[in-house]
Amino acid sequence: MSDPVIIAGGGPAGLMLAHELGLWGIDSVVLERLPSRSGRSVGQAVNTTVVELLDQRGLLEGLQKHTTPVQGTHFSLLWLDMTPLEGRHQPALLLAQEYLEKQLERHALKRGAEVRYGHELAGYTQDEFGVSVTVRADEETYELRGSYLVGADGEDSVVRAQTGITFSGAGPASCGLVADVEIDIQDLPEIHRGARFCPVGGLYSSVPVEPGVTRVITAEFDTDLPGPSVEPTAAELRGAVARLNDTPFPDVPVRWIRRYGGPSRVAETYQAERVFLVGDAAHTFYPLAGLRMNLVLQDAVNLGWKLAADLLGWAPANLLDTYTAERRPQGLRAAAATDTQLALIHPVEKVAPVRALMAELLKFPDANRYLLELSTGLDVSYAPEGAAAPVGRRLPHVPLVTVAGPGSVASALHAGRGVFLDLTGSGGAANPVAAWADRVERVVAEPVAEIGASAVLVRPDGHVAWAGEPGDATLRPVLEQWFGTPGA
Repeated sequence: MSDPVIIAGGGPAGLMLAHELGLWGIDSVVLERLPSRSGRSVGQAVNTTVVELLDQRGLLEGLQKHTTPVQGTHFSLLWLDMTPLEGRHQPALLLAQEYLEKQLERHALKRGAEVRYGHELAGYTQDEFGVSVTVRADEETYELRGSYLVGADGEDSVVRAQTGITFSGAGPASCGLVADVEIDIQDLPEIHRGARFCPVGGLYSSVPVEPGVTRVITAEFDTDLPGPSVEPTAAELRGAVARLNDTPFPDVPVRWIRRYGGPSRVAETYQAERVFLVGDAAHTFYPLAGLRMNLVLQDAVNLGWKLAADLLGWAPANLLDTYTAERRPQGLRAAAATDTQLALIHPVEKVAPVRALMAELLKFPDANRYLLELSTGLDVSYAPEGAAAPVGRRLPHVPLVTVAGPGSVASALHAGRGVFLDLTGSGGAANPVAAWADRVERVVAEPVAEIGASAVLVRPDGHVAWAGEPGDATLRPVLEQWFGTPGA
């Protein structure tokens, strides 16, 4: 057995990665500096792609009692027509991040991960065979040996800082507050319910967390974050809400409150030899429409199977290099998309006519669909130049009628392996992926109009690597590109 993968950070990125590694039987140790899970997180919703990522691993089960469907999505609080996604993709959900983290931790532990609370990475060295990590816990230190180190320790990542990877960026100065307040959302004045662009130039949102508790989030611009020694207060929250909504906010108990903000930033690379960055350690930007959590989980799902392939010995050459090559452009794109949305919010005296024009443009179906896919993350593609859809993209999450009975695109990916989806209905006598059976599962199903191909090879992260006829000679080189040489 190889040394475990060491993951610094027990948030969604680190826990999802630990789960992904566990699907392949790879051990991991998650180091979380906090003594316990606090439940104090900005995240309040997950968008379409996050829901589908969770569904494709069977992780939605048990979360439904904490969710409420979101009726739409937006681009800079300009609401988009969701019709193009109906019947093809999952709806976004209101889901507090604390429940998501608990679910990911539960399933990571089930898959063999070890989570150490109150343990913080203090330093590391690496060689050609692995990494040696110094861990601080209870004012003492100890050494831990791992095969790889992954920094999932947030925008102030210690791992990233110690690698020397540049974390540059730009964007408007902003200061946001997030708090859980003890009042039922239905008891708030109507202006304080839901998400809205505020005419003074800022953002406000509120969602129910549980009966009698509402999560309130504010964002104001041209305002720098105070230093970490300046603690936010309930009075500060009420003042921000009153400025944004031009209406006083009730003086109710505040369970907790924290600040967030700063410019968009993206790491210059996501890898330094045997050290990788995922989630907010690799990129950070203002959380809008669930796009930030989208990137966090897509990073973990993209990297997990590639690390497993390397440690299990079947990774093709340069497979690990594709992590930065695929994910960093998506980090840059999401940061740019977010900065564009913020540019449509502030300064208010300049953006009003632009927002009016955008509202007109969104009446055109192509413009609406473009921004809909951008804001949900469904536009992410790893297609080589010249490749036709669906190569590079995620498949629509639609039902399948398989030889074993009813199924779905999501359920076919539960095991975290690659999937060869034969949509001829019969499958024929030959199994073209039989020699890769330890890495790729064959699923035979009836034709599906929404997929538009007779067969597809789907990577473990849900993206299509190949599409064509089941017997095409073009399949084998793609199998070898992503899944290595055939087994014995």
